[in-house]
Amino acid sequence: MSNISIYALAAALVMPGTAMAANGFTIKPRGRVLLDFADIDYNLANLNSSNSTNEFRTARFGVFGKMGSRFKYVAEFDFVNSGNIKFHDPKAKDVKLTYKVNGNTSIVFGNQKTPNSLEEQTSGRFTTFLERGSVTDAFRLSRRVGVVIKTHGDNYSLAAGAFGNDMNAVLYNNEGLFSNEHSYAARATYTPIHNDKQTVHLGASVRRFTGNAGDQLRIRARPRIHLSQRLVDAKNQGKNSTVYGIEAAYVSGPFHIEGEWMAEDALRSSDGFFVQAGWFLTGETRKYSVKKGAFGRMKPAHAVGEDGIGAWEVAARFDTLDLTSANAGRMNTWTAGLNWYPQSHVRVMLDVVHATARGTAKFGPGNTDGVQMRLQYDW
Repeated sequence: MSNISIYALAAALVMPGTAMAANGFTIKPRGRVLLDFADIDYNLANLNSSNSTNEFRTARFGVFGKMGSRFKYVAEFDFVNSGNIKFHDPKAKDVKLTYKVNGNTSIVFGNQKTPNSLEEQTSGRFTTFLERGSVTDAFRLSRRVGVVIKTHGDNYSLAAGAFGNDMNAVLYNNEGLFSNEHSYAARATYTPIHNDKQTVHLGASVRRFTGNAGDQLRIRARPRIHLSQRLVDAKNQGKNSTVYGIEAAYVSGPFHIEGEWMAEDALRSSDGFFVQAGWFLTGETRKYSVKKGAFGRMKPAHAVGEDGIGAWEVAARFDTLDLTSANAGRMNTWTAGLNWYPQSHVRVMLDVVHATARGTAKFGPGNTDGVQMRLQYDW
């Protein structure tokens, strides 16, 4: 695809409400733009500096729709610079086709997330903080090309799949979709209580990963600021691993709390967990889908422009990642957050972060402090 055609497509997609339909086939635009600002102070044994910076965390454009009564599709690409992928080489995100077997069961083909983690299955548009918990980053929960079978009932969901490479490995590195690198993953959730006032969510997931010959796993994480340095970094952890995770969440009116623990048994065992809680000062409640086993879009009770001030939320999180057995130290991160939702598709986020690195961390022991803000719009 040429640069001109990509930019033309992007321009067409940023017009919310545009839709086309013919003979049971529909096409609608979707996307998101996230602009982040950060101010970071490092006070570590081998890194003592400060910097202020910003980035487009995401500039994602795509389409979605239906093909008849049983097929749905999504194709999204991120235009933000990432590693060696340039702006004019968009990075594939969700590029998948869903076949509806019946009212409760479906089969999904394409580039998609492996079924692991409540935080990971919840869209980044709807997570409480700018960045997810450390374990989702450290243990490389990501999208890969594969097939997933999903089913759900009134109070549970089940998903399992088999995967090859990330689609972008094929687009830019010429690696086969189903080379020797492959993984299998499964997740189960149970929601014993779900009504207008309360929700209780319980879940567990597992992923088995096998890499290509000569590959070495890397377990590393930032202190929950994407623009910061990684404080812990365990290299050369073999090519095979199994990740286990358990998750729980509770919602009661404007209050919500959730936590996850996850471990990976590569050459050396590593684990971590986070616990976070939030409160909507304006009385809203966090939305939850039993079908997906994940949180969804929050709509302000009184949006700006409708004689309201939008929704306001305060939140706090403790997050820890222990890589001491891999001789890479331990990182603890505390985050306080303030979120403003002027409207259902617009959000302004502010996180204050304090992280400590201990043991044989990448830059030695010490502290890192940061303030970050996000301007978010999606359609």
